[in-house]
Amino acid sequence: MSLEFRGHRIAPGLFGRLRGEPPQPDGTVARPSDRGLALALLALLYAVYLATFSGTYHSSDEMAMLVATDSLARRGEWDVELLRWMGQQQGSFGPDGHLYSRKGIGMTLAALPHYWLALQIDGVGNVQAGMLTDAAVTALTGVLVFLALRRLGYGRAASLLSALAYGLGTMAWPYARYFFSEPLAALGLMAAFYFLLRFRDEQDHLSPLLAGAGLGLALLARLNNALAAPLLGLLLLAYLYRRHGRRWQGYVAPVLLFGLPLLAALGVSGWYNWLRFGNPLTTGYLPEESFATPFFQGLYGLTLSWGKGLFWYNPLLIAAVAAWPAFYRRHRTEAALAAAVVLTTLFFYAPWYLWWAGHGWGPRFLVSLLPFATLPLATALELAGRHRNLALALGALAAASMAIQVLGVAVDFNLYLEDAYAELGLYHPATLFEPAYSPLVRQWAYLRPGNLDLAWTHIEPAGLGPLYVLLPVLLALAVLWSAWRRRLAPHGVGWAGWGLLLALAVYTLPYLLALGPEGDVAAAARELAALERPGEVAVVANSGLTEAFQDAYDGGLAMWGVPDRGQVPLRFQSDEGTWVLSAELPDAAPLRFQAGEVGLVLYPAAGAEVGPRPLPAPPAMVKAGHSLGGLIELAGAQMGATSVAPDGSLAVSLWWRALASIDVSYTVFMQVIDEAGTKAGQVDRLPCDGGCPTTAWQPGDLVGARYEVAIDPAAPPGSYRVIAGLYDLATGQRLPVVDAAGNPVSDHLLLGSVDIR
Repeated sequence: MSLEFRGHRIAPGLFGRLRGEPPQPDGTVARPSDRGLALALLALLYAVYLATFSGTYHSSDEMAMLVATDSLARRGEWDVELLRWMGQQQGSFGPDGHLYSRKGIGMTLAALPHYWLALQIDGVGNVQAGMLTDAAVTALTGVLVFLALRRLGYGRAASLLSALAYGLGTMAWPYARYFFSEPLAALGLMAAFYFLLRFRDEQDHLSPLLAGAGLGLALLARLNNALAAPLLGLLLLAYLYRRHGRRWQGYVAPVLLFGLPLLAALGVSGWYNWLRFGNPLTTGYLPEESFATPFFQGLYGLTLSWGKGLFWYNPLLIAAVAAWPAFYRRHRTEAALAAAVVLTTLFFYAPWYLWWAGHGWGPRFLVSLLPFATLPLATALELAGRHRNLALALGALAAASMAIQVLGVAVDFNLYLEDAYAELGLYHPATLFEPAYSPLVRQWAYLRPGNLDLAWTHIEPAGLGPLYVLLPVLLALAVLWSAWRRRLAPHGVGWAGWGLLLALAVYTLPYLLALGPEGDVAAAARELAALERPGEVAVVANSGLTEAFQDAYDGGLAMWGVPDRGQVPLRFQSDEGTWVLSAELPDAAPLRFQAGEVGLVLYPAAGAEVGPRPLPAPPAMVKAGHSLGGLIELAGAQMGATSVAPDGSLAVSLWWRALASIDVSYTVFMQVIDEAGTKAGQVDRLPCDGGCPTTAWQPGDLVGARYEVAIDPAAPPGSYRVIAGLYDLATGQRLPVVDAAGNPVSDHLLLGSVDIR
């Protein structure tokens, strides 16, 4: 096939196939090769979303759902007490006094596989892994758009380009990198639509069951999606009427199969409400969270306002609206369903008191309607294959849409919003309705290297990050092109697609490991996981530490996010002991750890003793029975690496145990020296940066700290010893290392060796 534009013949290719393909006997154009093409599309979308992955929270809504996942994955509980410092901003108190998220259970469960795996694999961030959930969800939704359009009789080109338009040309792309529930709702609704189309064509028993499961998934994501149930139910009845007419007995089984998963989802939602709030019908939303906006104000805001208008953030939807009449003439029932889903969602959120959804990129609540709003693009694309001017206009809209999404994924929207709110006030109307304050105008000023909100920019060395993300995209493009050009047999394309998806899943692990939690909070979280005992609780006493702590902590303690341990309700306080993580110097307590600016302290219950703790393994080069002056022993040490660059730093954690009362304030020293004693790095520091001097230590106390020893850039390559000890700052006299009999054997402890390369 070739195409002629004003006398110019175009070679057969992607646009040359936009005129469609001959239908098969069942009325569709689906072929076995579509499966391979769908798998390649899934891999490409996921690879792109991985390349633009952020891995950090952007909203308290995200935190509420993923903290619930954390409680479930680690302890089998549902509370969000780690966010207690928020009060009732994102949660409500249940009859048991615990704080619970008001969000649906859907995203909490959807993230569970990613989150559970992160807990099992040391070095993988929990938050980072959980934030990948919507990447997989959105990629699957794009595949369903492609498959649904093939079921509707569109050619491979129009179907594939429409799916790519959804995945890369709408807000679906930015929201694939966040942790909101709207993408999961979109997947569920689109799955219900696709499997109803399959039932239309094949009249099998599995399709209505899967369609009901999709609708149930959407309901678990957001309860308001129950409004789509009668719409999709009518579509099922329309298909049954075409097949059976008034022979009602043919309706029973499909309707029951469709309804069972929906009833199950309603039951799960009711159970979740009862579990949290003591009543199946109580969702926890506050009285002020209501439908208080004038309807037409909200409708205008959601569709055309400069700050949140759907069409400004998704210009391609202008073409979809223009093509809808042609789409309707070709698929009256399905077009009516798509329009009903779009309008129902719009009309539901228009009067909501926070119709713009707070902090977010564009009208977040409308992400769930995007797959249905995209469907008419297939008709527009086929028309563009016949009209050059239409093709140019459609290309311009596509370019504008992609540019807007690139802006949304490249820079955190909070940079602009926080500045705007600081200038005007929180949620000032100007940020919603005035062109000069639109994020689409203002956010360009924040687009510079230092502001990139892309995880790979944090990978060291700097040149390695782009390789992590470009290779999967290029590989996925190659497989998609092979599937499109039919360079492989249909089964070969399928195997290539499955192989690529497996490779991407495996590839994600080293990517997450390269991004793994680092820094002071991560070090403290890892120490806590090693030291804790069952029955103790952990208090994060600074709200700014919440995300970093959740990302790195793999232990099993109940966690409370409150300013201090005294704000944990008395009936929930531990009889075993309370750990406190804060950005303050540790108080006098029998167990303390300092990592940079972060302190970790254990306060035992009254009368309880610290006792033996599973500290990091004692260094093998320190002989048993040796101590520092008979006063202090090195209980444990851990070096972060065995090799380091000349301009890098060596992380070392040391744990000291007091053997007796000490009347001198000693300073800790650590050195990296060669055989001749030449220093390549050194650090001297009072314990806990002066917060816990040795004069305050009591026999049995455990005091630890993490040190970063900067390596001299001029240090020659080679093998170096790492030594440590204590000295009196007033005299410079080192505390000697003595054996069990009290005989001096050295003035330092040998921790190990490190190579400088």
